[in-house]
Amino acid sequence: MSDSGLDLGLLEELCNAFGPSGFEHEAQLIARDRGAGFADKVLYDRMGSVIFQKGDKGPKIMIAGHVDEIGFVVTDIDKKGFLKFHRLGGWWDQTLLTQEVVIRPSEGDEKIVGIIGAPPPHVLTPEMRNKVLTMDKMYIDIGCTSADEVRELGIRVGDPAVPYSKFRTMRRKRKEKKNPDEEDSEEIERDVTVAVAKAFDDRIGVFIVLEALRRITEENIDHPNTVYFVSTTQEEVGLRGARTAAQMLQPDIGFAVDVDISGDVPGAEGLVQKMGKGVSISAGDGSMIPNPRLRRFVLDLAEKNEIRHQPAFLKRGGTDAGVIHITGMGAPSLFLGVPTRHIHSHHGMLDISDVESAVDLLVEIIRNLDEDTAKSFTQL
Repeated sequence: MSDSGLDLGLLEELCNAFGPSGFEHEAQLIARDRGAGFADKVLYDRMGSVIFQKGDKGPKIMIAGHVDEIGFVVTDIDKKGFLKFHRLGGWWDQTLLTQEVVIRPSEGDEKIVGIIGAPPPHVLTPEMRNKVLTMDKMYIDIGCTSADEVRELGIRVGDPAVPYSKFRTMRRKRKEKKNPDEEDSEEIERDVTVAVAKAFDDRIGVFIVLEALRRITEENIDHPNTVYFVSTTQEEVGLRGARTAAQMLQPDIGFAVDVDISGDVPGAEGLVQKMGKGVSISAGDGSMIPNPRLRRFVLDLAEKNEIRHQPAFLKRGGTDAGVIHITGMGAPSLFLGVPTRHIHSHHGMLDISDVESAVDLLVEIIRNLDEDTAKSFTQL
């Protein structure tokens, strides 16, 4: 456990695990083995999602974090031994050149590390220097000189790959206003732990779901609900695991826990959510309009319990809540986020205190929701 009480060893294991969309098995085993020790029941859908049930009465609450990460799939092996590839999930191509990836071969147990190749600057013409190189023109170099060498390593068309990047933390001291809403508020200094990893989107959501489940169990927190803590699959390619899991569970209330885009870096100005300012409570995104009464309920809980939180809004993109909220007759739903810098790249960055706030808020939500409250979100 860390100073915050969070199991950062579990977070490191989850983030370092291999698990792009459609190939989540390795990461999902970690999630399953962890959650099974705290759940009353472990359930599965047929898309690979794992569901940890806690309680068996009252409103059904689905809390989802998706276990898949963005990655790649091998689409061709040329005669010189270079690999062509395609995206699994959303990539901005300019982040890729000279980055390392790790491939899981169809045959054999050893993963293969390769480099997304780029020509050296010495051979580029002025025209080439000003062109954006797109993914379809890129290749992965694994040090082979023929297709036969590649095949001997067990690599075949259809094999998956993910960024090669390891979890790490950094300590920082940060000065900030004690009350950000007050212009003349005194300045305080706090110790900060910043984490960097390849797969915060969305292993951080799975981690938060598992930590909330652990807290509910270890602290023997009484609640009048049936809570489903869910590690979903294939979110990055269309919210697919959340769709099948929600169809199976038919929840009354839904939550998605995911990374949020941090608006405190150059180029992201205009986004109100910022790294280090607390869990973000979404006012809407491209996949859904949150139920306003549910959102008010959550905001009130955060304020009452002095949990650091902030508003958030995204014009494009979405989360698992986008399909949860339209399941069956509909399920009032909300997205809770951890503002993260540099998402959908080899190296995301977040503040661990925001993760702690997200876990604290989920625990309070579970503790305070009941049948009458759940009904009040949709009653006229």
